[in-house]
Amino acid sequence: MNEKLLLKILNYQKDGIIILDENLKVKFINEFGKKILSLEENPEGKNFYEILKDNYLETVISYALQKIDEKNEILIKNEEISLNDNVYLLNIFFIERNIVIKLSDVTPYEVYKQAKRDFVSNVSHELKTPIAVLQGVLETIQNENDLTQIRNFTKIAYKRIQQMNNLINDLLTLAKLEIKEEKINKKIIKIRSTVNNIFNDLKSTAKEKNIMMYNKIEPDFKLFVDEEKFYILLKNLIENAVKYNKENGTVEVKSFEDKNYSYITVKDTGIGIPKESLPLIFERFYRVDKSRSRDVGGTGLGLSIVKHIAEAHEGKAMVKSDLGKGSEFIIKIPKN
Repeated sequence: MNEKLLLKILNYQKDGIIILDENLKVKFINEFGKKILSLEENPEGKNFYEILKDNYLETVISYALQKIDEKNEILIKNEEISLNDNVYLLNIFFIERNIVIKLSDVTPYEVYKQAKRDFVSNVSHELKTPIAVLQGVLETIQNENDLTQIRNFTKIAYKRIQQMNNLINDLLTLAKLEIKEEKINKKIIKIRSTVNNIFNDLKSTAKEKNIMMYNKIEPDFKLFVDEEKFYILLKNLIENAVKYNKENGTVEVKSFEDKNYSYITVKDTGIGIPKESLPLIFERFYRVDKSRSRDVGGTGLGLSIVKHIAEAHEGKAMVKSDLGKGSEFIIKIPKN
């Protein structure tokens, strides 16, 4: 094959490819290789160590070069290294007196593996507490003769079973939304009545903290959405606004439109969200205040479900917040 054609093909590779001569001078580096090593100019002809900016990569390559042998083509195989916050697999070959360095970006896979580990850890943690309580309740009931006490303990057990059931239902809903398996059946609905229904569901919870709920959705405001999914979205937002509010606080639900989008906002006078937590607030199991979150209940999946339902409608979920003053969640949905 023509050498120029081969080098042109290597330039389109999504791996970083660097070819050095025996004196470690750069003979070729493709565009992705330049990007990985943060090179703005073409380094061909320069000694490779002159252009390296990472000490660990330099150490690994130096070690590999000590193994150069005409009979040993593979010097380093699938060595995992970190460069500029990304993860790469490093392979180094000695081919026809040339040193070929290949860097393959595996960052998305590593992120996925970490997310999977975090997910298993979080689910285990969320189930561990109610299971421990149930175990304790059942052990106590076995030795309890007082019917009143038994009824009290069974109420505790039932509450924990509900907690586990809610977690499993939320996990199933989220899993279907993430893999786009959950069908979205859109129709035109009036959101004001949906919000009124949610307010009725949360009336007793709001009354306990003397929280006033205001439905300021325009009477004729309509959305082309899946009614069931949007009910879940709004209930999660409004329920959070009540749960994390202050005594004698308020919750306001409003609507507005622009040329291309319809918007719903849920605003509260609650504890607010720290600035550093805002980018993470829609992630699975993320909690700003873990101890407070467990006190008020919930699975830690509500806002993630909100985000995915909005995205399933080709929309977006956003948040603004002032710590100690309250939060405002904004749902943006295309008109068509």
